[in-house]
Amino acid sequence: MRLFTKATAAKVGFALLLLAAGIYYGMSCSRDEPDRLYVSAINAAAKGNVELAETLYKRIIKHYPNSSVRKDAMYRLGLLDYLYFNDYPIALEEFFDLVYTYPRYRHTFDAYLYIARIYIEQQGMPQKGIEIYEKLLSTTTSSEGLKRLLPRLAMEYESVDNIPRATAMYRKLLGLYRKPPPNYLYEYAYLEYLAGHYSDALRDFKHVSKVYPGTSYSVSAGIAMADCYEETGRSEEALTLLDSLKSAYPTQTSIIDIKMQSIANRIKNKKK
Repeated sequence: MRLFTKATAAKVGFALLLLAAGIYYGMSCSRDEPDRLYVSAINAAAKGNVELAETLYKRIIKHYPNSSVRKDAMYRLGLLDYLYFNDYPIALEEFFDLVYTYPRYRHTFDAYLYIARIYIEQQGMPQKGIEIYEKLLSTTTSSEGLKRLLPRLAMEYESVDNIPRATAMYRKLLGLYRKPPPNYLYEYAYLEYLAGHYSDALRDFKHVSKVYPGTSYSVSAGIAMADCYEETGRSEEALTLLDSLKSAYPTQTSIIDIKMQSIANRIKNKKK
């Protein structure tokens, strides 16, 4: 039978106290460790040591599943593989892992955008990218998010010749602005033209010129208006419009002259 004196008991008690303090300190250090690793990874990447940053992000992801910085490490790891290592299949897996594990994470929206870009730009799968964009469209309510998403979606629909859907995306996009950017106004009018809605396109090109006079978009819109006139059998009006453009934009006369000559040749051939 083992006997403990008061002195021994005091020593044991003190040892237990030290052990408890050590456990608490270890737990505290454990909680701080992923934060420290995360800061080190960011600093390493900033200095160009992306291999070290990758290693540190992976350590956080693997060993600290409950850390508050784990989701940030996952996102930055995906960015490293996408932007620096050009390992698109791996980046795709990492971004998917992130959005499924942390659907409410502040960068989930951006991760989905990267997923779509990988499908479209790296894997030649525009329809898969469109599916991702449409999924985002069904859940995105902020105007800033929509302003980033809708132009991409419209462009992809146009690339697969789905003009009605592309037009619908631009229509929705224009509604988000008090004064839409000129490229969006022009693209919307151009899609109307591609769809054969020449009267609507003519109206919308006129709107571009009115809202952004004296700009390159105004010149382009004027030339496009001439196309609308010609498509509706009003070639003489097209020539008159182009002639007025030459006076208004003397630095653009060469391209306008080429357009006028092509219309004049078509008029001449029709009369033969």
